[in-house]
Amino acid sequence: MQSLKAKLLLGLLAAAACFTPQWVLAQDTSPLVEMWVMVPKAGHSQELTEALKKHMAFRAEQGDPRTWNTYTPLLGDELDRMAVRSCCHNWADIDAYAEWSRAQPAVGAHFNEHVAPHVERYGHYFEEIDWAGSHWNDKGSAYKYFAVTEFALKAGHAAEFHAARDKMSQIAINQGWANDERSWIWATTIGGKPRVSVVVPHENFASMADTGEGFMDFLARNLGSQEAAAELMKQFSAATWGSDYQVWVHRDELSMASSD
Repeated sequence: MQSLKAKLLLGLLAAAACFTPQWVLAQDTSPLVEMWVMVPKAGHSQELTEALKKHMAFRAEQGDPRTWNTYTPLLGDELDRMAVRSCCHNWADIDAYAEWSRAQPAVGAHFNEHVAPHVERYGHYFEEIDWAGSHWNDKGSAYKYFAVTEFALKAGHAAEFHAARDKMSQIAINQGWANDERSWIWATTIGGKPRVSVVVPHENFASMADTGEGFMDFLARNLGSQEAAAELMKQFSAATWGSDYQVWVHRDELSMASSD
């Protein structure tokens, strides 16, 4: 009999979609991303990789209408984690996918047989993308690496954080920081502790190097002084407990394009 964790994952995985925008490489601006994080059992990392690859191929054969993108981290510990995402959806899309999954019981059975035995634990999240405060250019599949800075918000300070974030984002968009070489996505986690992430895509490691005018200098120039820029940044950072930085790499061989 499958475990409760496996049942939960199968039900929601089949009812949702997975690990998402290539970090958003979708052109749709629907706001929701659904993400699953899988941590393999000790010594099962390679087995999980092979099982997930096989499962993605099976889903494609069954006509899965979702696009699934898989990522693995490059920094810190737990480097064998896998994040599987699907973007970009509305809440009604989740219901529609649940209907598809109920008509495809073989998909869940295949996951339970091949993937679940190698997974120690799961994490399940929704994210809501703030498209109005984001800027995404059309390089599409050229992106391979995704630098993610995650901010843990202090209770009761979300309004201050979002006000500062929105002001900085609109200055960047309207005053020229946003261009063909700069893209970013703001996303807020739904469920669990309040967290907001900014995702910056890269084609390669060289593109991660700091070049040109720094953002603080850019803010100061557009706000009129270094003091004004520092005050806005203080409002932003004072609303958080801190941040965590990670670089995720897109795993094309573990991903699956929509069959639609």
